[in-house]
Amino acid sequence: MNRWLYILLLLSLTSCGWTEQMSDGQDNRVSADDLSADTLLELTQKQADSLEFRLLHHYTNNYNFVVKADSLVLIPREDELTDTSCVRRHDRIVVADIRESDTIWIKVARDQFTMGWIPEDQLLQGVVPDDPISQVINALTTSRYIWMTVVVVLGLLGFVVKRRGLRKLQIFRFDEMDSFYPTLFLILVSLVACLYVSIQHFTPEFWQEYYFHPTLNPLILPPVMAILLTLVWAVIIVFIAMLVDVYHHFYILPGLMYILEMLGSAMISYLVIKWTTSIYVGYVLLAIYIVVLLYIYYKYIRCKYVCGSCGMRIKTKGVCPHCGKLNI
Repeated sequence: MNRWLYILLLLSLTSCGWTEQMSDGQDNRVSADDLSADTLLELTQKQADSLEFRLLHHYTNNYNFVVKADSLVLIPREDELTDTSCVRRHDRIVVADIRESDTIWIKVARDQFTMGWIPEDQLLQGVVPDDPISQVINALTTSRYIWMTVVVVLGLLGFVVKRRGLRKLQIFRFDEMDSFYPTLFLILVSLVACLYVSIQHFTPEFWQEYYFHPTLNPLILPPVMAILLTLVWAVIIVFIAMLVDVYHHFYILPGLMYILEMLGSAMISYLVIKWTTSIYVGYVLLAIYIVVLLYIYYKYIRCKYVCGSCGMRIKTKGVCPHCGKLNI
């Protein structure tokens, strides 16, 4: 009975609407939402083992992978090392069988002529789930140091180019664009970094489940993953809104430099919050960072007045910088 309670607990953690095919001679698909204690007691030992493996490893029979390694060597039986065959990069393979012993062996097949066994650790290192979202996640993860460095360098380039005409290299310029979107963009990126690291640290099974069974719909995800995905969507939407504001406030080159500077600032914020959250300092730092960003916006960036002549927003009373009229 403890085993069934354990499986029910795992189901509650990873209930994302998946289905499991039971191999007892007929095609029985059981929804995670429909599994109860009575249903679990009716499962055969093989079905229970398959269900438990699916919950712990996030995939099972008939799951599809794409080979990302140069090649993977398959052997005809898990206890033999002769007559091997290979699958190569970009080949699509399917899980045909699973054997659990001291080493977990996975039988995969590319077609009816190319199939064989491979240890699970070797398999997972050389494949990626056959889903575009999983492949994007894998690409961003494996090359994160490269693209993160590129974004930071481009941000520094935008910072230097935009301020090259100033006598002093000013770190902060608060008179460039009256928009809340840049501030909100930085806040959202920092929240994504903090929540992502928290999930990886406290509930990594949520991230693994999402990696193997991704979706763009946050409504069918567990609450913590739904919040993370919603924040990612918010980052994308706010970034597009910021682009529109930049288009209305700047010419092409200054606008491009502004965007590069914001991307660099966001990436630095992401990295700092991510690294410090792993040692729990990031939670305090995130709160301070959000307060500082909001203070800077309301104190220095937000325009409090509207010119009585041209209707443009201005920061202080006096001569309007747009039309030259005096506002008292």
